[in-house]
Parts: sequence; structure tokens; C-alpha cells
Amino acid sequence: MVYKSSYVFWAKIFSTLIAPYFKGLNFFRKNYDLRLIKVKTILVTEYHRIGDVIIIAPILKSIKSKYPDAEIILLCNESAKALAEELKLADRVFGVSVPWTNWNWSVFDWYKIRNFAKRLHLIDIDLAIDFKGDLRNSWFLWNTHPKVSFGYNTTGGKYFFTNPYEMNQKDHQFLRASKLIQQLGCQLIKDKDTRYFSVKNGSIVLHTGASNLERSWPNSYWEELVRLLIEDFKVSLVVTKESSSLFQSLKTEGLELEFFEGGLVTFYNYIKSQKCLIALDSMAGHLASYVGIPVISLFGSQNPELTKPINKYGKIIKPRIPCKHKRSHWRLCKLCLKSISPKKVYSEVSEHILHIENNL
Repeated sequence: MVYKSSYVFWAKIFSTLIAPYFKGLNFFRKNYDLRLIKVKTILVTEYHRIGDVIIIAPILKSIKSKYPDAEIILLCNESAKALAEELKLADRVFGVSVPWTNWNWSVFDWYKIRNFAKRLHLIDIDLAIDFKGDLRNSWFLWNTHPKVSFGYNTTGGKYFFTNPYEMNQKDHQFLRASKLIQQLGCQLIKDKDTRYFSVKNGSIVLHTGASNLERSWPNSYWEELVRLLIEDFKVSLVVTKESSSLFQSLKTEGLELEFFEGGLVTFYNYIKSQKCLIALDSMAGHLASYVGIPVISLFGSQNPELTKPINKYGKIIKPRIPCKHKRSHWRLCKLCLKSISPKKVYSEVSEHILHIENNL
């Protein structure tokens, strides 16, 4: 996650105000040396977005390689739980809904999530890791009472970790996680099972969903792109909540394309037999990259170098000029995305597929 400078400023002030209370409580906690304890239970928290969980999949494998006898517990959001279990990312997976990830300020919901953290304390966690650098995440992890904890203190709260570190917000999200686990002696394990491929008779899959409307591309653009692509390729549209009106429009028009409807695990298995994926800056690109399918990603004003899918045969399509629009979000801009025409996407996709088929 990248944080707005004003948010970091105010979060650090709040962190300073509450510091004496938590530092006082830390005085009564026993100090442990990671080198001197037998690590039997490791908690990793990554519960903001589904894509975040997929990004750290190689990280989890590296932790398991370092501590093969330890039980790794992954705490992710409820939507990602089934997929995390299917991918066997951890020995145990908990799906949770955390109020601050949904801008929920209900005191009752915050009280519930604190109690959940307290219940995790009963598991007797030896090592806990959080990659976000969010003060609220850090507070949650502290409430699980791990013997040793590693995390970033970007928005303050270094006292919530036994081993806090400074984050370079210019690093890609995956690189940030990699650097943190190196601090506890883990070496990044490259996934030898990942083999990039493109099924020649498979479809170009379009995934139009995004977690924020400011990341979205107009439905009329998707419709035009479909009309252009079906002249040369098999095309498939992933039907999601966000694409329901587009689905109805394309179905009414009677265009020759396939519609995929199903859950996340089914989509994971479906994408394996396709040519490539076209998606926004969202979960779908990361999942296709995990599988080994080429991904064409559409980015607006946000910096692709921070969150783009890690994909040997990936391609980023973005506006030619930096954002100058008056926008409601400090980082995202739907007008920038709108400046990318369907014809440009079609042209670049066609050229990229030729490149892929000549190299795979």
C-alpha cells in the first residue's frame, strides 16, 4: 500500500499521542530473541485485498522454507480465504472482515476485531509478520501477543513490533515484502513450478472489475474492445458484480463471445487454459500471473511500478501524458483511464500476442 503524505503525517501524530500507553504495557511483556526460540507458530496478516494475498504467495513459500516445521497461519480477507486454501498458501487460513479496510468506523466492529486478535493469542504465536506499514494493522498484530514480530512503521507505531523497519514506498509491493522477510533470515524462493504459457486456441479473457470506481474503464470502451477483438480472437468476459450491466448489454447484442460466471477458485482453474488476460489494476492480473498466463494491464494515473502484476510476458498500457485532471482520489483517476482508447488497447494487445506466440 502507498500512503498519502497527509495521512502519514496525522497518523504519526496520533501514534505519538498513544505511544506512552502502549510502551508502558510493553514494559510488562517478556523479551524474546528469535535466534534462541523454537519457532512453532507463525502468523502472517494480509487482509486488505485479494490481490495482496496473491502477491505474497512466493513470500509465504520462502517463510515455510526457512521454518519447515512451523505452522504458518495466514490471516486474509473473507473473499480470499477459499483461494488461499486452494493454493495451499498456509497450513491454516482465517478469513476476516477488518473494519478499517472497508472504512467502517463502528465501535462494535472494532471491538470485535480486537477480541478476535486476543483469541489468536491463545494459539501461542512465536513469530508474527505484517507487510502493510499501517498503524491499525500494527495495533491488531500487537494484540495477538506474538513473542517476536516484524513489520513496517510507515504510519507510526514502531512500539507495536519487536522488530520495526522503515519502508521504501517507492518499492513494488512484492519487493517490500521480500525485504522484510530478509530481515528475519529468509531467502526468496523462486517458484520453479511457474511456467509461462499461452494457450493458442484459448480465449482472451476480459476482467473489468476493480475495487475502486476510479480504477474503472467505461463500459462503452469494453464493448468496443470486444467488437474489435472478436474479429481475430476468441474472447471471454468474466461476469462480476461490476460487469453485470456490461454483461447484459453484450448478451443483448448477440456478439460471439463466452461468458465466465463462477467463484474465485473456479476462475483460477478456468484461466489456466486461456490465451491471455486483459484487466485493470486489480486482483485478476495477479492471479493470472501466479498461474503463468500473460497479462495486459490497464493503468490510469497510479504508478504501475508499485503494484503491477509480476509477469514475464506482461504488458502495461497507460496514458501517454501524466495526469492533469481535477480528481477526487489522490492517486487514482478514471479520466486518465478514459484517455486510453479501445483502438489503442486492441492494437497493443494484437502486437503483444504476436510477440508472445513467437516466444512461448
